Amino acid sequence: MATNADRRRAIGAANEKARRGLGQANEASRRALGDAMVERRTGQSQVDDINAVVRPATQRRTLPRTTSRGSLPAQKGRGNYKAPAAAGTAGGIASPLIEQSYAAREYWPEQTVTSVDGLLSFRIKAIKSITQADANSAEVVQQFAQPVEPAP
Repeated sequence: MATNADRRRAIGAANEKARRGLGQANEASRRALGDAMVERRTGQSQVDDINAVVRPATQRRTLPRTTSRGSLPAQKGRGNYKAPAAAGTAGGIASPLIEQSYAAREYWPEQTVTSVDGLLSFRIKAIKSITQADANSAEVVQQFAQPVEPAP
């Protein structure tokens, strides 16, 4: 036989279950009311209903014509073809570049570059050009601009 305490616990559990069910039903009802209110305000459901009955034909639109620009009419390109120096080689410089002679370097006449790092000041000769050979033994000349001495 159940005691009064057991009966009270069972009644309390039943009441809690009923309250939770009411809370969930109230929440679902509020959400449904909110969704219905949004549909009424936006009229989306009516638009969807009308579009379901009457499908308007889509109109094909063409892009507007643009006027041609530029002062030169279209023409074929032209250039002078220069065959590669050695058979089986592609254009460009083949790596690595190797300097054949240090003595072949050229320097700007009576021109020096001053470098100051805060502790030491020194002057070096400014290189004008370096002649090198690439991997295909083709001559490569690097020419450097004449340096400009900064104002003191």
